[in-house]
Amino acid sequence: MARTERGRGRESYHHGDLATALVRATLEIVDEVGVRRFSVIEAARRTGVSPGAPYRHFADRDALLVAASLDVLNRMKELFLEVLGAATTPTERLAAVVAAYVRVAADLRGGYELLTAPSLLEANPELREGNRALADLLLPSALELAPDAESAHALLDAICSLMRGYAARLIDGEFGTSERAVEEIAARATTATRALVAGHRGETAGLTGQ
Repeated sequence: MARTERGRGRESYHHGDLATALVRATLEIVDEVGVRRFSVIEAARRTGVSPGAPYRHFADRDALLVAASLDVLNRMKELFLEVLGAATTPTERLAAVVAAYVRVAADLRGGYELLTAPSLLEANPELREGNRALADLLLPSALELAPDAESAHALLDAICSLMRGYAARLIDGEFGTSERAVEEIAARATTATRALVAGHRGETAGLTGQ
């Protein structure tokens, strides 16, 4: 996956759309220094406005971070819908989404950290709901593979844990940072998802997809 083009905040500030420019600058900064070291003053500097200007759009630092998180969630949603529409079986839809999630986490890194930052999740219901809605996009495929709704939710929980686990380990540098490493882990996550589905259904073969 090609690295997402975000551009510098200053370059992105057109036609008075300061809120959007600040979100883009926030993603850049978090990508570079992480959530804890993010500074609204730095976001303002990169956007070319005064230190107080961001507060005309965002109540505080966390509000700007949440806005950036929701921006990432919207991109994830678009990606999930694209991937789900391309695969032809429920098993392959789930496997393809897991692989795509791993790739986009490696691509965005700072954006992925925003999605999983405990302090933001605990304080913001909208962000928690956005994460749940993202996972719920996989539910129809899980329902096709499970005998009942309870079993489908159990399968979905296991798949979400698997994809977030691979993504977190990749972000932590456990597998390296090269594009080859990302593709190897995406492939491994794909195989693991197929195996998880097969195991959940009591199958011992057919791991190439339903």
